[in-house]
Amino acid sequence: MLMLCWFYCIPFAKLLYFSSAPMLLVFAMFALKRGIRTSRSGLRQTAFVLMFLACVKMCLFDIRMLKKELLCGMHKGVETAACNATGFIAAEVLGLFMLVFSSAILFHFYRKYLHIRTSPLLTPEQVHLPRWTKMTLCSILLMVVWQLAPWVGYLTIGRIPGLFISIPWQALAVLNLGLLLIGFWKSESCVWNYDVQKKKQMAYLNATWTPRDTLWMSVFIYLLTLALSYVAHDVLAPKISIRF
Repeated sequence: MLMLCWFYCIPFAKLLYFSSAPMLLVFAMFALKRGIRTSRSGLRQTAFVLMFLACVKMCLFDIRMLKKELLCGMHKGVETAACNATGFIAAEVLGLFMLVFSSAILFHFYRKYLHIRTSPLLTPEQVHLPRWTKMTLCSILLMVVWQLAPWVGYLTIGRIPGLFISIPWQALAVLNLGLLLIGFWKSESCVWNYDVQKKKQMAYLNATWTPRDTLWMSVFIYLLTLALSYVAHDVLAPKISIRF
């Protein structure tokens, strides 16, 4: 168990640490959109504070910790011309400039969206949510097939078809993550709490299965496939390197 934790838990903890700022930034953007839709100025202020904290972590702490890997490469013999003390200082200064620039952008949108009081009520069809949910679910199912194909190939013909090696699973995972974020972003434009006074506009909530339910089901399939893909990559990678 200790060795499994070393090979899986430690890299996952590092990934979680460095991805925490982008995740916080995305969460704050969703909070801002909900604050605009529900006319809650407090939620909008909280969203901008979270965005600023995420920018501080990325521009100051993350760049400082990753500057050696970014400038010198993660493997020996891949060093760049900036892999020296001057390059390290330049990376930290660049992080400060990025923080100032991102703060100016946040202040601009803070002044623009803080005092918005109304937001139109949109239906899933108006924001094309059903189309995006179907596209997302089909793409995630394609990722599932893409991960099952190597195993089926080894069990049937004894090798992995080259088609399923040309496109790595990481690219499909990033694509599906983007589709999920777009789907939930469009979902935030709609109201999912039933209001009797607007029952005609909110008739889409009378359906047994809504596009939002499809999105959450897609999230479950995506996370399960992502976890299995990471483990399968460790199992199949040595076999791929031996063959090619």
